[in-house]
Amino acid sequence: WDFCRIICFFWWYFIAGSFWFAVDNDYQSFWFAVDNDNPKYLAMLLAGRCLSGFAAGGFSLVVPVYIIEISPSSLKGLFGSINQLAITIGILLIYVMLTIIPYYIVALMVMGFTVVFAIVVCCVPETPRWLIANKQHLLANAILYRLRGPKADISREMKLLEDAVEEQGKVEFMEKLRMLTKLTIVVPLILSISLMFFQQFCGINVVVFYAGSVLEKANLSPNKAALAADFGVGGIQVIFTFISVLLIDLVGRKILLSVGGVLLALSTGILGLYFFLTDYMCHHDSKEFYCTLDFGYLAVGCLAIFIIGFSIGWGPIPWVMMGELAPLQIRGILAGITTAVNWSLATVITSAFSKYEEAVQPYGAWWSFCFISSLSVLFVIVFLPETKGKDLEEIEADFKRKYGLKTTTKVAVDQEGVN
Repeated sequence: WDFCRIICFFWWYFIAGSFWFAVDNDYQSFWFAVDNDNPKYLAMLLAGRCLSGFAAGGFSLVVPVYIIEISPSSLKGLFGSINQLAITIGILLIYVMLTIIPYYIVALMVMGFTVVFAIVVCCVPETPRWLIANKQHLLANAILYRLRGPKADISREMKLLEDAVEEQGKVEFMEKLRMLTKLTIVVPLILSISLMFFQQFCGINVVVFYAGSVLEKANLSPNKAALAADFGVGGIQVIFTFISVLLIDLVGRKILLSVGGVLLALSTGILGLYFFLTDYMCHHDSKEFYCTLDFGYLAVGCLAIFIIGFSIGWGPIPWVMMGELAPLQIRGILAGITTAVNWSLATVITSAFSKYEEAVQPYGAWWSFCFISSLSVLFVIVFLPETKGKDLEEIEADFKRKYGLKTTTKVAVDQEGVN
């Protein structure tokens, strides 16, 4: 399938999910306008979440790969990170809308947005790589001119794409599955999955979904905790993801991931220390909870630092590198595996956190995140290659050279043309 058909396919699931959120099976009453304790409406909510979740999972696979394939090598990080920036802006807008508009109205508004997008996306061009692989060289040349500008010299980029596609040839699906045993495929897959593991197990979804309860445990009032959880988290994500967009192609992926990992480890370590100290300095009984010292704002500061660290590094960059690391022949399958692992890990961490926290105490849970975030810094420094400013074909050739496989791809790139 081409990009337009894939996106439209997923968008109609999202439209159906939004509609299912808003109206009942008889199309007569809105979900939140009726008795929401009724099992029928709970089933409808779950059905809407399933449909929307299926669509969101598909978008998180297709969109990063598409953006990376159409981006110039010197700006892949910037364009790829804009996807994550748009997601954070969307989340913040939903927070704002839900404070002033009923839930079912918001669901209908989202459905309207998706209908418009499903129409507009049909005007989006296919990637030159896909067109060349499907023997549409003239159209690929025209779209590349359209993407780079009418005065751009695209001859070198077209030559790289044609050489890479010619060398790799047309590969059947079963052959692609057999390729998963090759070291040049396995290593990029392991690196991508590792990035997704550290992205999820740093604790981001715990912060997003449990921030209110975490801050209430930190002795903030329910109103302050709710405001900090929604608008604080959402606002900081937007600001620092935007900063990451500006920096990613200037300083590189590894530096931002390393700095982000240090901030994640520091914030979760201190947050764990906060909960550890409150166990000894705060008094609990059936009637009241009080502390000899007020550490509440320390918890707020730690969560803010956590969101900053995640937003500048571990939020956008794993999705950017997923598209960069995967070889062209098998990019779709590798991206699909990586995306499935990411959402599976998100499910595990969000569903298991409460019981895990009860088992090891809050400070133990946050120190676990601190340990994993510290490991992420070592992983980035020791194992992760830098992809800043490199063509996708050059990154693929680097893996082949590094793991002892000869390649005839003409990707001996003069860096003058790369940037």
